[in-house]
Amino acid sequence: MIKDDTRQTIKFVTWVVIIVVLLYFAFVALFYQAGQPERNETQNVKQIAISKTPITLVEAHYHLDRGVNSYAVKGISKKNGKYYFIYLPGSKKGYLYPAKKGVSETTIRAEFNQKHTGGKINEVNLGWYQNKPVWEVTAKNAAGDYSYKLYEFKTGKFIG
Repeated sequence: MIKDDTRQTIKFVTWVVIIVVLLYFAFVALFYQAGQPERNETQNVKQIAISKTPITLVEAHYHLDRGVNSYAVKGISKKNGKYYFIYLPGSKKGYLYPAKKGVSETTIRAEFNQKHTGGKINEVNLGWYQNKPVWEVTAKNAAGDYSYKLYEFKTGKFIG
């Protein structure tokens, strides 16, 4: 009688472990599949930038959706020129900007940190807003609230 109870318990625990493992892998597959469109678009923008612009090496990727979905890359040309390329998949338009004609991510981070001493930057993205390139800073303040600040790409001027 004890052996039957032990077998039933082992069988039950085995099934529970199998179900938990299957659920885990199902959730991993679900989250992976959910992120696939953005990964595909990022690769697409990288390929467009390398084939249609002077960029030969991509250093960073950005994504911003402020009414207009935009993907951007920062890259280097064969002659070590630095460029930013912004692509708008909805209209299939791309914009190339030499880095020296705009403000860098590093400068935007420094500007934000200087003016918002209590905030911690989570992410900085380059993208498209109101028909111009912008930097968006996503930050968290001391209370844990998120804030989003926009800066013009060309001047670094705070927009809102």
